[in-house]
Amino acid sequence: MKRSILFISSVGVITGHVYAAETDSQAVTNLPTISVKAEKENSLKQEVGQASSATKGLMQLKDVPQIVNVVPKQILREQTVTSMQGALQNVAGLSFSVGDGQRDQVMIRGFSAITDNYVDGIRDDALYFRDMSNVERVEVLKGPASVLYGRGSAGGLVNKINKKPMDQSLREVSLIGSTTGQRRAEVDVNEKVAENVKVRLTGAVEDSDGYRDQAFLKRQAVAPSVQWDITDKTKLLLQADYLHDDRLADQG
Repeated sequence: MKRSILFISSVGVITGHVYAAETDSQAVTNLPTISVKAEKENSLKQEVGQASSATKGLMQLKDVPQIVNVVPKQILREQTVTSMQGALQNVAGLSFSVGDGQRDQVMIRGFSAITDNYVDGIRDDALYFRDMSNVERVEVLKGPASVLYGRGSAGGLVNKINKKPMDQSLREVSLIGSTTGQRRAEVDVNEKVAENVKVRLTGAVEDSDGYRDQAFLKRQAVAPSVQWDITDKTKLLLQADYLHDDRLADQG
C-alpha cells in the first residue's frame, strides 16, 4: 500500500514537470488593448444624491445619518408615474394596503404611515389619492423622525417635493394612454416674467377606465406657483394645489 502511494505521487510530480515544460514552450499572445469611453451622467440623475427630508435643508445623502430614499423626476418620467403608489414602488421596505379604496395607504417597515405624508416638509394629513403632475421628486425618510416632525409612526414618513418656478422657460405637454383604458394629459409651463419674478403652472386631466368592469377615474389637477426673489437670500414662494378626483372606490 505504501509503495502504491509513492508511485502515484511520483507520477504526479513528473506529469507536473512535463506540463510546465510544455507551457513554457508555447508562444505568448498579446491581446489588443480595449479602450472604454463614456460621458458623464445627465444632471437630472444627480438629484438622487440630495434630499431635504432628514434635515429640512438640502444635503448630500452621504452626510445624512439616517436612511433616506429618493425617487427623482427622471424615474417618475421614465416610468410615466401618475400615482403616489406608482412612485413608492421604487422604494424597498414599503408595502401598500387597500383600506377603503379611497386614499393612499402606505406601510413603512411594517408600520402604517397613513398620517405621515408631507408636502415640502409640511404635514398633509388629508386622506386622498395624490396626483403626480406637480411632483418634482418623492423622498422617504425611514425610522423615527419626531425631532423634526413631531408625532409620527416608527416606520418613517413620505415627503412629496412639489415643482417650483425656475429661471429657464419651459413648455411641456404629455399625453398618456394604456391598453387598460387610461387617458391622461399633463401640462407644465414655466416663465421668468421679470428679473426677480418667476411663475409656473402644472396641470393634469384624466378620464380613464380601469382593468375591472365598471371602474373609472375622472380627475382634474391644477397647481400654480409664483416665486419672488426679494434679495439673494430672501425669497417669497406662493403655491396652490387644486385636485378634483372622482372614481369608483376599489377595495380589491
